[in-house]
Amino acid sequence: MKAQDFSKIFFSILFLHLVVLYQPESAALYYISKPLLLFSLLAFFISNSQGFGSSNRNPVIFALVFSLLGDVLLMWEGQTFFLMGMAAFGVAQIAYSIFYFRQKLELNKPILFAAILFLAGILFVISRYLDLPHALSPYIYAYSVLIGIHLILSTRFLSAGIAKAKMATLGALLFVISDLILAFNEFGEPNKYKHIAVMLSYGLAQYFITMGLLDYLKSKEEISEHHEV
Repeated sequence: MKAQDFSKIFFSILFLHLVVLYQPESAALYYISKPLLLFSLLAFFISNSQGFGSSNRNPVIFALVFSLLGDVLLMWEGQTFFLMGMAAFGVAQIAYSIFYFRQKLELNKPILFAAILFLAGILFVISRYLDLPHALSPYIYAYSVLIGIHLILSTRFLSAGIAKAKMATLGALLFVISDLILAFNEFGEPNKYKHIAVMLSYGLAQYFITMGLLDYLKSKEEISEHHEV
């Protein structure tokens, strides 16, 4: 399937899920549409990354699988499911970071400094404006470090010279924003509009990361074949 055709399907699923969040009249549609987002991305990535090598494919597949698991776990209420979901997403952040770390790309120092400042600001906001449960605080801060590393390493793609690959950095940034809104929704005053904002930014984040990494791998393969010729 072409990326353009898949994008229409993905955004249709995302729109459906946002509508379900706005008008929660069907529990079945909620439980179907949310995991379908990551399942569709996972299936598209697997089918379009054949021949790129397991060292390139596996971390991304691993990240998408654990993101899907995290989505499923967070659909259920309770602290245990929240911790399990956060742990699943923590593994996903590590897997994404492994992929970025393996790429032979340089870090742009000004961009790196800006990313670190941004993340420091996020941590300040969390510590200053959220009343986190004492039992959850260590896990939340540990997860914040993991997603921060993901964002920092993703900035290497800004110097990759591949325009579409830069979408992955945008996706990592949206992932951070989505989790920040989620924190305010979980530990502040929850409402459906925050929930919609969480899923919109999260859906876009995973889409941009997946499509950006696919374009990067395709361009990397084309460059490798050109050098062989």
